Amino acid sequence: MGEGENVKDVIQRTLVFIKPDGVKRGLVGEIISRFEKAGLKIVGMKMMWLPRDFAEEHYRDDPKFIKKIAQKIKESYEMYGLEPPKDLIAAAKKLREDLIKYVTSGPIVALVLEGPRAIYIVRKLVGDTSPEEAAPGTIRGDYSIDNYPFANIELRSIRNVIHASDAENAEREIALFFDDDELFEYKRADEHIMFEPL
Repeated sequence: MGEGENVKDVIQRTLVFIKPDGVKRGLVGEIISRFEKAGLKIVGMKMMWLPRDFAEEHYRDDPKFIKKIAQKIKESYEMYGLEPPKDLIAAAKKLREDLIKYVTSGPIVALVLEGPRAIYIVRKLVGDTSPEEAAPGTIRGDYSIDNYPFANIELRSIRNVIHASDAENAEREIALFFDDDELFEYKRADEHIMFEPL
């Protein structure tokens, strides 16, 4: 820790949700155990079947998000030597619609995880958005069975088992999925290893 920082400065909360494909394939327990074994604390958890309007709020129809999707489409097509769609914004809007259909196609399991640098640690454990680029040992690297060439051909979203908030969206997404009274404060039995003096 830098000068002037204390333990509370590095403790973060982040949102993850196991997507319908992960739930339907029976991966919930395995995925949760990965986070717990990494020392992350579950401070909120629920199973939900997302209504469409909820999914639309999560995958917002704002220019910044659409441009981000368009850029990912372009990069993905170029990675595989394919010609990107001529109208990337229209393709991004179609992909957003598929994302909404995907996350509303079955139940999800949402978690709020807490720990030192939790946002970074969770995204590292989850792995790259592209399952075939995700390293072995990561959740997507080990459990995703989809890949971008198939998804690109059908111009659909990648089925990659899990969502993990980035630093820009973690706070907003936690508030979207959980009320304050659904989040809990407690100590894990192993917290003394990091936080108490020897």
